[in-house]
Amino acid sequence: MNERITLFSIFDKESIIKIKDILKVINKSNLCKVPFGKNVVNREEVDTLPFHFTFCAWDISQEKEILNSLKNISFKKFQIKVKDIKIMNGKEDSYVLYFEVESNEYLKKLQKEIYEIKPVSKYNPETFKFHITIHIDKAYDKIISMQEKLRENFEEFILNVEDIGLYEIYPAKLVE
Repeated sequence: MNERITLFSIFDKESIIKIKDILKVINKSNLCKVPFGKNVVNREEVDTLPFHFTFCAWDISQEKEILNSLKNISFKKFQIKVKDIKIMNGKEDSYVLYFEVESNEYLKKLQKEIYEIKPVSKYNPETFKFHITIHIDKAYDKIISMQEKLRENFEEFILNVEDIGLYEIYPAKLVE
């Protein structure tokens, strides 16, 4: 399908293990991060993206231009803090369960640099809230139940961002 390219965080191996360990208290086999409304027949089948947070997404026709511009971004490894587990409204009357990411100065600076490549209003650094999607579902009771279970022993935690990657999605394919 690949209608867009998306730039997002790439966590180190230990951070991915940490996320998976936290999610053990819920049925991970049924988790799906693919939003509704993407003209996808089987959302779970095309959910091949690793856990991440998004910086920006562009139309796939802009891929070469974006790749060229990304070469000018000065990236260094950094850490983020996950503060909470929240719910927001998703597309087509769905609900998104997510880890809330605390912004920091480096993350704000990086987001601004990326935004200036080719601005997309949804990812405006003045208003965009970073988050790590856990699961998207239309069943609100299920989302609430998952949130409650995750919050039982939840403590803030740190994740290491070792790189950024540009992906074609859905299904995911690393471009660079």
